[in-house]
Amino acid sequence: MSTLFLGIDAGGTSCRARLIDESGTVFGEGAAGPASARLGVEAVFDSMMGAAREAWRAAELGPFAFTRVRAAAGIAGYRREGIAADFTVRPHPFESLQLTDDGTIACLGAHGGAEGGVVIAGTGSIAYGLRTGHALRFGGYGFPASDEGSGARLGLAAMEAAFQAIDGRAVPTPLTEALIERFGGRAAAMTHWCDGATPTDYAALAPLVTLHAERGDRIAQLLMEGAGDALAALAAALEAAGCPRIALIGGLAGAVQPYLPQALAKRLSEPLGDALDGALALAGLPLTLAATDAR
Repeated sequence: MSTLFLGIDAGGTSCRARLIDESGTVFGEGAAGPASARLGVEAVFDSMMGAAREAWRAAELGPFAFTRVRAAAGIAGYRREGIAADFTVRPHPFESLQLTDDGTIACLGAHGGAEGGVVIAGTGSIAYGLRTGHALRFGGYGFPASDEGSGARLGLAAMEAAFQAIDGRAVPTPLTEALIERFGGRAAAMTHWCDGATPTDYAALAPLVTLHAERGDRIAQLLMEGAGDALAALAAALEAAGCPRIALIGGLAGAVQPYLPQALAKRLSEPLGDALDGALALAGLPLTLAATDAR
């Protein structure tokens, strides 16, 4: 049986996997729940294996035979102190498994293996680059103190605006009214939710912000402009470090694009592939195949 390649993008909101054969043909794709390293090794592996099994089932390959699979995963938060060592000693069922952070696979995928940088705007945010063989990183230290321009920070800012509206410090808008209504119009319920909310929970509010921004809600638009400025600052850091090509990627990228400073928007490059393409390349699939498969 031929070797199969599995790319995994283990992010803060979801975990995605793509299974490809040696010719570059996509066999199957799968998804599972959040897989940030902050959740712990076992929780991340559960999500990774869940996504891998879904990809295998989609490929209709019969009983699982992961020993014929060369896998690689980019894990959000993997570079935090002590994390990599914990993951390295965890057993796995694959022929081989390469592990790195989500920024690396995103950069590899976006630039077809060439050097460049990416600003990732998803649940969290980070600027990651590869230049003269060296890795560059700006931001991405975690919510709430870092992750500027991310979905989590956008959701947090929306909740701040809702609190100001519910106690009369700001004029309500459709966005803040929608958030207040979600909690039954009770500030106590909002506070209780915030006490236990995770970055993923806050990021789940970001689509509400983008929707109301599209409808002309001024508060929502101001929040989106703030996110655009924050992501632009991350891109500027990559440019100052000499990255030859920069792409904006991630689940929030499309929504925030209209709110970026125009000068930056013109300089951004279209990504050549996605993070799963980068993971597949790390697993050993030739990048020309990973980035041009029949998706």
